[in-house]
Amino acid sequence: MTPRRAAGIALVSSLLAAAFVLGLFLTSRSSSILPASGGQAAGGVTHSRAIDEVREALAASYYRPVGRDVLEKTTITGVLRELGDPNTDFLTAVEYDSLKSRTARSYSGVGLTVEPSRAGLVVTSALNGPAREAGVRRGDIIVRIEGRPAGKLTFDQALNLIKGENGTVVHMTLRRSHHGRLRVTVVRQEITLPSLRARLVRFHGSKLGYLRLLSFPDATAERLQQATASLVRRGAQGIVLDLRDNPGGLLTQAVRTVSIFLDEGVVCTVSGLHQDEMTYEVTGGARYSKLPLVVAVNRGSASASEIVAAALQDHERALVIGRRTYGKASVQSIRPLSNGTALKLTTAMYRTPAGRDLTDHGIRPKVRVGDDPLTDVDEVLRAAERALLEQITA
Repeated sequence: MTPRRAAGIALVSSLLAAAFVLGLFLTSRSSSILPASGGQAAGGVTHSRAIDEVREALAASYYRPVGRDVLEKTTITGVLRELGDPNTDFLTAVEYDSLKSRTARSYSGVGLTVEPSRAGLVVTSALNGPAREAGVRRGDIIVRIEGRPAGKLTFDQALNLIKGENGTVVHMTLRRSHHGRLRVTVVRQEITLPSLRARLVRFHGSKLGYLRLLSFPDATAERLQQATASLVRRGAQGIVLDLRDNPGGLLTQAVRTVSIFLDEGVVCTVSGLHQDEMTYEVTGGARYSKLPLVVAVNRGSASASEIVAAALQDHERALVIGRRTYGKASVQSIRPLSNGTALKLTTAMYRTPAGRDLTDHGIRPKVRVGDDPLTDVDEVLRAAERALLEQITA
């Protein structure tokens, strides 16, 4: 695989770069995101109808009991603070629109993926788009956004400053190794959001398939199976399934993705206070149950991507490589509120086929290796290719 370009086929954006902050959600088919009505959230998050709707949703659907003293708090912020659940959150109208765009085919953004650092935001990839055209490169550190020091902002705050309407501009100051500080002006543009990228690569004389899944929207598994079939027809002897920085998506798509590579067995078990325990098994008839497989993950792999990686790991179907995953074992649904805002609430928890609760622990890869954004080589993919070749030749 050509150095570093494999990492560059990751999407994305100031929005999706925040995937593991804004986008950490796993939904069942019945809890897909619904359209929001117009309007903005009330300034103090105290809109009387909205807070009643939040109380009703928590009482009827939250995965564990909610005390009366919690529900009697006078603001939505107060109610949610008492829950102590980082995955249950109030979304303003703007944040709700951002979350919905995770399953859209395009969004308005700058075309970067980033990670938080003490100094600000580290650029992990800059695809063809406005930021790259403005001179932003992988490895740059965004230290100021619209004049504000990025290192003193929360990740969400920094991302919200970068996001904006199509055609508007954002001013950023970069710190680049051996070049000092650079100021850039980026015009936000409409950027297409493919959820899957595929390519055939040669590694030490062997043909390998590389599949990058960036999220799990509807029809992901169908597209993944088609891409796998195409790569195999072209001579791929094995597959690297790259789930790095994949924040999740639909539970049904996670189950169907595992079903492509595993012919029998449990994918995960889901349960909550208001729903009976449900065991999800593979659908059967896996076309590629014997195809050598390596799965790459990192700290940005969460939710549905963790379900896929854990199921393949627990059944010893694939070697998992990379860094420990995020550690999110909860299922969320999105409840639109009457004033255009929304509630993201935890409705259930899941366990892996081996009974593991990944909360705060994540998946620990058998082969631990990280990717250094300041180098020209994607160390994780190189290690994955070596491991896959060992499987093929074993």
